[in-house]
Amino acid sequence: MLRTSHTSAPVTAWDGYDTFYTEKYLGLPAEHPDAYEYGSIMYHAKNLKGKLLLIHGMIDENVHFRHTARLINSLMAEGKPYEILLFPDERHMPRRLGDRIYMEERIFGFFERSL
Repeated sequence: MLRTSHTSAPVTAWDGYDTFYTEKYLGLPAEHPDAYEYGSIMYHAKNLKGKLLLIHGMIDENVHFRHTARLINSLMAEGKPYEILLFPDERHMPRRLGDRIYMEERIFGFFERSL
């Protein structure tokens, strides 16, 4: 089990991601509902131990912010702690040098505090 972790722009439920990619590996949701449920991090949120840093660009067109929002709702429902770092003007990952430096410093600081 991990003591601390971070995730950036996570796909938290396969029902909300690119169907071409998802169905290639999981099949159709109607035919394999258990795979979609078990493959969702929300299914496992109750088992989270340790600290978690979530990072997401708010204009991400690849993994929409709703993935992170749904995970936050699950974490809150289970009383699990988390930290979040949002980038209002970035997409899937920060591309501006200043934002990338800021993100790396925040990740490093998170691990320093958490370990």
